[in-house]
Amino acid sequence: MTTDTLLASSAPLTMSSREIAELCEKQHAHVCRDIRSMLDELKISQSKFGSTYIDDQGKERAQYLLPKDLTMTLVSGYRVDLRFRIIKRLEELET
Repeated sequence: MTTDTLLASSAPLTMSSREIAELCEKQHAHVCRDIRSMLDELKISQSKFGSTYIDDQGKERAQYLLPKDLTMTLVSGYRVDLRFRIIKRLEELET
């Protein structure tokens, strides 16, 4: 096992706001809005989970990387079928 593999396996399980948007068939901007609202209600700093990615046009864009508990909290307000997709994906990430 390489050092990179060891480091990756010890990293906390997270899901990006972009992946949540894709799995829930929502616009990424709407998922980010929901995340900001959730974090505000929970009195958790948004900066703790903020991140960036490079889009298809080479521009840096904002996203969030949520741990499992906050991902589950977020999608618990969404439809049952969408929650199920997220849960299945999180299980895949854990294995």
